[in-house]
Amino acid sequence: MNKKIIVLCVVLLAMFPLLLTSQSAVKGSGVNGSTGVVVSPTARIGWEYSNFGLDFGYSFLYNGQMDHVPSINFSIRRKAEIGMAFNIHDDDNFNLLFHGKFQFFREAGSSLAMGLDGEFANLGNDSNFYLTPYIVTSFSGNFFTWPAVTSMMFGWHMIQAGSISSNFAFSMGFELALAPKVFKNYIFLISDFSNYSYSISSMIDAGRRGAFNTGLRIDPVKKGKFKFTIDLVGTDLLDSNRGFMASAVFGFGF
Repeated sequence: MNKKIIVLCVVLLAMFPLLLTSQSAVKGSGVNGSTGVVVSPTARIGWEYSNFGLDFGYSFLYNGQMDHVPSINFSIRRKAEIGMAFNIHDDDNFNLLFHGKFQFFREAGSSLAMGLDGEFANLGNDSNFYLTPYIVTSFSGNFFTWPAVTSMMFGWHMIQAGSISSNFAFSMGFELALAPKVFKNYIFLISDFSNYSYSISSMIDAGRRGAFNTGLRIDPVKKGKFKFTIDLVGTDLLDSNRGFMASAVFGFGF
């Protein structure tokens, strides 16, 4: 991917917080099950109005090959979440992903959280361990008159393949309610850009040059203690490795 295109993506996404004023978009899940966009996490917790919540997710990714990623995420006391996922490949090998997040600030449309993503790669073969602590902030408001959320994540790939590392991790995500007077906040545009992916063996090849993902998030359930979202996303769209992802998340609070 051309470096100028990467810079342009970052600049365009960075402009969104300047246009925000007050509301919030839907809280969906990233591929690894953490509350987020596609790859990028947000500073939100899956269930912030129930003491506990449980979400089950599944993602299907295709770019000539196929990956299946089932996940589970548990929200605790409206402030934290923990979970895990399995990145299952065509050859039936899989990587174990795990994550945790603690939200230590939320007021009006702003929130701040710290988190940890990890991975046991190539289980049963040549096992390696990866660990990335991060901090993430989210700002909710209106993009002109459409509800939106912008998130920025800064992290550090602390351990890669079992060795101490000093590689920087960055991502930015954007969620926008499309024509809310027409679609009643049921359909959202989601986009994120990152210099990392959700798994070391992911089809979203962002490690060396960054990846841009965008698509639709459908949120048909608006009330009660249940959650159901569907994502239809184009992955790594600015590169020849582009692909497609379809995912769904079902959850309930209690």
